[in-house]
Amino acid sequence: MESSDSRVSSERIGDIDEKTVVVLCGSTKATLFDQLSPDFRVVPLQVDVAGDIAEAISQRNIRKFSLVADSGSVSAALAFALQSGDSLETLTLIAPPEIAPKGSQEDFPLEQIGVPTLVLLGTGDEGAAQESGRLYARRIPKCFYILVYDAGHDIACDRPQALYAVLRDFLDYREKFLVPHASSVINP
Repeated sequence: MESSDSRVSSERIGDIDEKTVVVLCGSTKATLFDQLSPDFRVVPLQVDVAGDIAEAISQRNIRKFSLVADSGSVSAALAFALQSGDSLETLTLIAPPEIAPKGSQEDFPLEQIGVPTLVLLGTGDEGAAQESGRLYARRIPKCFYILVYDAGHDIACDRPQALYAVLRDFLDYREKFLVPHASSVINP
């Protein structure tokens, strides 16, 4: 299907009666879909803008869902989260880019994101500073920031089991998701 000047495509994986997880497919690997689909209804989307996410969700009659975005689709996910109303249950940002300076044109009002949000960065990710993850955690009210040990920018490829384990817990427990206070690093 085509929508405005952005391409929207998807297929449904998993049972329609399960919790729905919409995964924005920038560079996220198929293993994440494979790992999530036994436990969740996974709806992969290839979109460029928040309006396309809303349109695709509406066309599929999805009322409540969790949204997972990798670095290439974080901007669309953040824009959608700010306008989604109560349809969005959780937001996960995998290897998000650095936050734009506060007050700049590219800056999102992250303080207005009201859903539980998980931010994951690899300890070996040279493209995103770990301080950026701390900024997300400070600016998004219900944010959990996790460092994935021995993973670079492509956490889904480098540490698929670690990514799935923490994502599954977050999707299942939302605000009750616990991160040990001593460390927020996921070790092997």
